[in-house]
Amino acid sequence: MAKQIEKTKEEKIEIEKDEIKEPEPKDKPIYVKVSDETRNLIDEYKDQGTTISDLVKNAVKCYDDFNSISPEVQAIIKKYKEEDENEILFVERAIKYYGEQKNLDRDLWVRARDEMKMMLIGKTTFNQLIHAAEIPEESLDKPWRKNVAIDLILWYNDSKPLKSLSIEEIIGTIQKVWVVANYFHTIDVNKESADEFHMLFRHRQNKRYGTYWLGYFTELFTSEEMPFKCEVEGQAFDESISLTLKIGYEK
Repeated sequence: MAKQIEKTKEEKIEIEKDEIKEPEPKDKPIYVKVSDETRNLIDEYKDQGTTISDLVKNAVKCYDDFNSISPEVQAIIKKYKEEDENEILFVERAIKYYGEQKNLDRDLWVRARDEMKMMLIGKTTFNQLIHAAEIPEESLDKPWRKNVAIDLILWYNDSKPLKSLSIEEIIGTIQKVWVVANYFHTIDVNKESADEFHMLFRHRQNKRYGTYWLGYFTELFTSEEMPFKCEVEGQAFDESISLTLKIGYEK
């Protein structure tokens, strides 16, 4: 009977040892059987200096990234993927199609600007022009004082504070945005000295059009909102505007 009890205790100790056995280290080699196709891929990348360990790690990460795509996108892939097309080829095709559509939108705008002479115009400016048209005596003066140039300058410069922008950044923004919007076909800028700039705006309209924009930019550069004092001298011609800016001290 005593021997039986002793044997039972020994068995219990062995069971407990098995239960508290230390886990196998994670760096223990993993052995798997792979196809000839996979083996050829491994050999190809090994020749480029990549280890099998890196290949496995990157492959698992890629697999995990792909399977973490939302169910909605997975459904789109399943719906539009060709029967004999793998996921990578489908993603390449989708990205290429997206790029073509973006280029199409850009090309459409370029054609509209060049062929139809269309201009970009914001809702605020549009409403102000309509309102000014109803009051002939304010048809030019009203939009001068209600222009949205500062909003566009802040938008183009990633909403940086206006006070932090230099005169060069502000002039550069006007030179870019007002040409893209097709208000002018070219804007030339010459830095006459450290505190004096000359701008020549070329358009294809008339002197009245030039007079409007001369007032617009004069109002902008002399605005209390600007981070510097500025004297503006300008003149409107049939198809151009000449603007000279003399920058004073910072406010």
